Amino acid sequence: MTDHGHDEESHARTGPGSASKGGLSRRQVMTASAVAAGVGLASIPAQADATAGGQAVSLGVSGTTTVEFRGRVTQSGDTGQSFTSYGYLIRASNAADGGLFAGPPPTNETTALLTAYATGVLQARVTDMSVHSLDIVGTMTVYQRSQPGASFGDPSSFQVGTAVASYDMTLQDVLTVFAPGQGLPTLTGDMLQTAAGTLAGPLAGQKFGRPGAQLRFFATGLGTLTDATKPNSQLEIAGNWSIE
Repeated sequence: MTDHGHDEESHARTGPGSASKGGLSRRQVMTASAVAAGVGLASIPAQADATAGGQAVSLGVSGTTTVEFRGRVTQSGDTGQSFTSYGYLIRASNAADGGLFAGPPPTNETTALLTAYATGVLQARVTDMSVHSLDIVGTMTVYQRSQPGASFGDPSSFQVGTAVASYDMTLQDVLTVFAPGQGLPTLTGDMLQTAAGTLAGPLAGQKFGRPGAQLRFFATGLGTLTDATKPNSQLEIAGNWSIE
């Protein structure tokens, strides 16, 4: 969720995380896309749900990365105030590749079985020469598909399947504009899990996380301005989240 062409605009816009709800602090309400530097995926969950048949997917030791993902972000609205983000999980703690992708490679959105979809709204923007900062708030849902078939050409395809986890998110997007209409975003923020469901298929009996889990989000990528008059943009990202 980045503000591309920030140097050309003074309008507000939004991102796939959502603004703090009810005055909650940034660390209480959390963001949607990212990559936690210097730590690998956790192999031990912080706390598996008692009703789960195995260790909870996406949980781990505090400070470790538990989910990696790829995705896209679309910025829209007359002032670039709305964000939609969609993508798929590349890795998750306590989940083998067979639970994440169907069949042999390629391991991309077309074979992904765990997808994510987020929406967010801009809360504040500060622009200064070529580096700009956005505060964004939103929600994200993780879906488990029974069959693959997601496509970046159809954002709604990332909402297919059973919702297995929901999060509140709050995000800061720092964008470095390096050329007209192009920027390098760094997205960081917090996620608060609000719902957890039981998985099926190869992950049957396991829960996806647990309500109340607090996580740290990070993502980066490349953004391209698609309409400087709004501004609207398209962003390709990769990232992860880690347990707090």
